[in-house]
Amino acid sequence: MSYARRLLAERRLLQAPPARLVPILSDNHKTGASVNLPVLNCRPTKRCAAACYACVGPIAWCNSLRKALAVDAALRKGEVEGLVWECRRLQDLRLNGSGDMSLAHVPAVLELARKCPATLFWGFTRRREVAEAVNHQNKNLSLIISFDATSTDQELAGCDCPLAFGPRRPRDNVPNDQRIIVVFPEHHVGHTIPGVPLHPKDCPATRGAERRNACQRCQRCWRPFEAMNEKGGAS
Repeated sequence: MSYARRLLAERRLLQAPPARLVPILSDNHKTGASVNLPVLNCRPTKRCAAACYACVGPIAWCNSLRKALAVDAALRKGEVEGLVWECRRLQDLRLNGSGDMSLAHVPAVLELARKCPATLFWGFTRRREVAEAVNHQNKNLSLIISFDATSTDQELAGCDCPLAFGPRRPRDNVPNDQRIIVVFPEHHVGHTIPGVPLHPKDCPATRGAERRNACQRCQRCWRPFEAMNEKGGAS
């Protein structure tokens, strides 16, 4: 499924009866539990849309799309009781496991983090305004802004948020930017595409490491401001 086809499928499903959310959270063997949202909220670059992992496999099946739309609607309404019940038992939760959030989701996400202080909430967004609205509000909540070689120049100027660079293709140079904490070589079905140069901040799960529980082993993206302030910076 292409990004355009997933987007069309989500728009059609908006007219269908809402899905029943039990459980609310999704799960995969790399990141663990996640809150998955529709790509309707996304503001993708050309590269991001072309390499969208949310368009391949079970995460793109009809039931997954219906669930993402239902989660989206619940968060927009501020309905977090079910999420609180599921999150309190977790060490961490990946936000935006698929799709993205908008400013309309921020109040619910902030409330969720406040009610689950023992859970680390982390994830990625392509929306600078969302990351800036979320970061520095709760110690257990942070978002990393993703950008790539096709992103608009200067769109991150003056931003103090941690960054992720990718999807990265063979000819893409990683900017020398202290804010970058992780680099994602473009990969499909868990395998990096040929020819992408190694970088010291490559996500280990995309470089041949065992993908099962990879995020729990690395944890770099769980506390991105600490990672951003480490000595050294991008190479």
